[in-house]
This record gives sequence, structure tokens and C-alpha cells, in this order.
Amino acid sequence: MRTIVTGAARGIGRAIAERLAHDAHQRGETPRLVLVDQLGDELATVAAHLQTHFNAEVQVITGQMANVQLPTVVAEAAAQWGGLDGLVSNAGYAQPGDLVSFELADWDQMFAVNVRAHWLLAKACFPLLQKAQGKVVFTTSISASNPTTPLAAYSPCKAALLMLMRQLSVEWAPHGIRVNSVSPGMTLTPGTAPVYQDTSVRAQREARIPARRIGMPEDIAGAVAFLLGPDADYVHGVELMVDGGLQHTVMVSPVMDGWRAVQRPSDR
Repeated sequence: MRTIVTGAARGIGRAIAERLAHDAHQRGETPRLVLVDQLGDELATVAAHLQTHFNAEVQVITGQMANVQLPTVVAEAAAQWGGLDGLVSNAGYAQPGDLVSFELADWDQMFAVNVRAHWLLAKACFPLLQKAQGKVVFTTSISASNPTTPLAAYSPCKAALLMLMRQLSVEWAPHGIRVNSVSPGMTLTPGTAPVYQDTSVRAQREARIPARRIGMPEDIAGAVAFLLGPDADYVHGVELMVDGGLQHTVMVSPVMDGWRAVQRPSDR
């Protein structure tokens, strides 16, 4: 499977690249991946790992998504392999701040990386994906449908990306292209690791999650592999929530504990 993976140097993106390479190798195929990230040294390490362990053909493109020449990314895949089967548009970042104090330049940069770059890359991939009847997976977030403090601009970005996915899924399904997304919940990555080093914070968060554990990048990678695979051929425009059940816990939060004190047996 010929696939582009952005944000592939670490965390969720790296796990996705490794899972796709592993699965292709297990099927007796040669994994073919274009990996994009601004962390050039780490990206080279990932590429070497995939080549060594899975006999993968890997192209590496270094740069931030807002500045990378995205048609060049697509052209690399077309020139090397004659086409493209999948796009995993995963790159993104979060910047702390509330909306009152957030600077316009920072807001624009957040949307440039977290929304505009995803659209432009998908748009550039369209002819190749149409020819191959390919698949697109965006990495959105549980924050797309939940305000997230203190990351005031992050939720609007991810909400916009989620709607972009849905819009593309409707427009591109008649062309034979599947477009879906995965929305990670609380996930342990290099970016979030400093938060989880505080064992009390980690315990509090795990207690909120029905699955009682923080997600791992491999959890997200498995969902992406499913959406890219043949078992999801009739799945279009879906936000696959990968959050251990966190999304559904509003009515079992401490806010509702007071009801237990006023319940009578006949109320239950």
C-alpha cells in the first residue's frame, strides 16, 4: 500500500507508520511510505527502522506542514511508485492560551497547520486517490467536540478539521475515495508525557476513563489501519472515537453524584 503519513517522526504518527509497515510486511507486500515531519533527525530514525525491520521503501520529507510544498509531497509518491493508495493526514500541534489573550498570528498559525494544510494536502492527493480508489484518514481529536482548556484555539481547529473530513467524505465518495477520521482521547505521547509524569494527575485522568487507562499511540494506529483497510470499505465520513469511552462519561461525572443522596428506591 502506497501511503503518505504526516507528523510521522514520533508519537501517534510514528505508531501509524510502524503499524502500516508491519501489516503490509505480514501480507507479503513491500511497505511504501512517504513520511513527513519537521523533526528531520527523528524522522530519519523512523525511516531506518522501517527499512530494517519491514523492508520498507521510505521517502522522507522534512518541514512544517504550513510551509511544506504539499504538491511536492504527492509528486514524490507518484514519481516513485506511480500512484497513491492512502493518505494519513496526522500532523498537528497545540498551543496553550485562552481566547482573550491569544495572538492573531498564533491563531492563524494554528489553523494553517491544523486545518489548511490538511485540506491542501488532500486536494493535491485527489487525482491519485481517485485513480487508485484510495482512502484518507485525518487525525482529529476528542477536543473537536469538547472545549479544551487551556488550549482555547485547539478545539476550534479540530472542530474545523472534523467538518472538513465530513465535507470531503460526501464530495469524494462518488469518486470512489473513502474519507474518515480518528479522534484520540487522552493519549500518552512525547508531547503529553510531561503531564503524565505527575502520578496523581495520571491517576485522576485514568479514573475518569471507563477503560481505566491512558491511551497509547498504538491504540490510535490500530484504528487508522482499520479505516485504511478493506474491512472499512463501506465506512464513509465517520469520526472513530478512540478514547477508552471518555466521550460518554458526562452523566457519570462527580457533578452527578449529588443525585445519589436524593434518590428513593422507587426512583431507580
